[in-house]
Amino acid sequence: MSKRITRSLNTSLNIKWNRDIVLAVILGGVGTMVALAMFFLSGYMITQSALGAPLFALMGLIVSVKLFGFTRAITRYYERLYSHRATFTMLRDVRVQFYKALVPIVPNVFRHFKTSDLLGNMVSQIESLQNIYLRVYYPPIVIGLTSIITIITLLFFTPWHAVLIAIVMVLSLWVVPNVSAKRALTIKQKLDYKYNYFMHRYFDFILGYEELKRFNQLGTYRDSLNEAEKQLSEAEHQEQMFHIFYQFILNVISMIAIFLTILCIIFQIKQGAFDPVLSTSTVLMLLTLFEQHVMMSQVAYYKAETDQATQQLNEVMTLGHVAEGDEKITVANLKDQTELFHLDQVTHRFPTQEQPVLKSVQLKIKKGEHVAILGASGSGKSTLLHLLMGLYPVTNGTFNIAGTSQFHRSHWLTQVNALTQDAQFFDGSIKENLLINGSEKEDLQALERVGLAHIALERNVTLNREALSGGEFQRLALARLWLKGAPVWILDEPSQGIDAKRAANIMSEIHKSADTLIVATHDLNILSGFDTVYKMIDGKLQRYPQV
Repeated sequence: MSKRITRSLNTSLNIKWNRDIVLAVILGGVGTMVALAMFFLSGYMITQSALGAPLFALMGLIVSVKLFGFTRAITRYYERLYSHRATFTMLRDVRVQFYKALVPIVPNVFRHFKTSDLLGNMVSQIESLQNIYLRVYYPPIVIGLTSIITIITLLFFTPWHAVLIAIVMVLSLWVVPNVSAKRALTIKQKLDYKYNYFMHRYFDFILGYEELKRFNQLGTYRDSLNEAEKQLSEAEHQEQMFHIFYQFILNVISMIAIFLTILCIIFQIKQGAFDPVLSTSTVLMLLTLFEQHVMMSQVAYYKAETDQATQQLNEVMTLGHVAEGDEKITVANLKDQTELFHLDQVTHRFPTQEQPVLKSVQLKIKKGEHVAILGASGSGKSTLLHLLMGLYPVTNGTFNIAGTSQFHRSHWLTQVNALTQDAQFFDGSIKENLLINGSEKEDLQALERVGLAHIALERNVTLNREALSGGEFQRLALARLWLKGAPVWILDEPSQGIDAKRAANIMSEIHKSADTLIVATHDLNILSGFDTVYKMIDGKLQRYPQV
């Protein structure tokens, strides 16, 4: 069993470059080149007008500028259309990938991650990936392509400006983003940590308000919450200052480049190496090009954000899970006294704990046996039951069901009537919370077995268990088991919250209905009727001498 660990996906998060994003990049490049040509012609038209060129000579330039403006608007529209469609398609695919990877690792995933963290991954981290196309990859690719084309063009009549553009391109596209990337990642990680800490404290404060009030700790907890909010505000301010400074650096580079452009033009004109007619055109064109580099102002931060989001999603998606196995075990087809469970030197350790919860457990349970496991809270009883349900892998040792470790996990759960300490209920009627689409007569019989015949099937209950008492919810969870009718009953603290007399009656009904029964409890009053009783002490299982 310890070897039955696989990966949820053969690969981690897979973000593909589809046809839409390729078209968006091409259209973005074309649109930028058209903008450069439009401003170049505008500068040329201004110069010719100043030199007194006749109107008919300027008509061609005017029409060309208008045509370029129209072309730029069209390309920009379709570039936005394709880029946003590619982004939404990518987010859809990532959500599907993440969900498909998450399903096989439940409930094992909850041993590694908090529920709030998983919800954060499914919402905020996936949402942050929307920037991976438009703000991480798209700007440097489009700006890089247009800069290279511009450099090649300028080499033929003004090489100094081509060299200047190359230097600006290296600084804007490579040096500044790479120098800032590590700092951006540190700021993003700090901000996420402060945000998660604040949200945990906030929800604890809201959910535990009455408890804090009873113990006169509202003021202390509110002070800690305010301090967490202050730290979050400081982290957000630090993030904003990083954005401002990064954008300032790129603007400084652009302004210096424009200044050097003008100096180069003046110097070349004095040397007779540059046509003065093209001076205005060159300045306007390069001014437009350098303004495009401002798009790079957020690349470093969003690169750090998307890298962190991808890493956190991959941590969940590549988490090992218990393999399904190939052999489908049907308990009804097994002969009586067949060895159903066999645990040989089984050890189990949670990923977040250094010490094992179960230590060298030896256990054999035959079909038809009724077994009780005694033990104090935290002794490992619930963990052992989760292993028997096939929900958790074993760290060391051998675990077989009906003689095989390759049992089909999902099919095995259909053979088990399982009761955990945290049975889930939903907003809806009693009938809906029975979870089995049985007849009204069967539902009422199940409720009668647990002493809930006085509660109507149409009565509504809530997710947070406010409509019934704790004992009534426990009995409602037990009523589900009779409707499911599986042969193997694995119950964790079935008498919890139930009075002794009613618990005895319910256990009597369970003994009559269950083919094989395994109960974890610390209630000595329900031990009658069991064939074997074990005691769990600090993760070690031993026979209980008195039944």
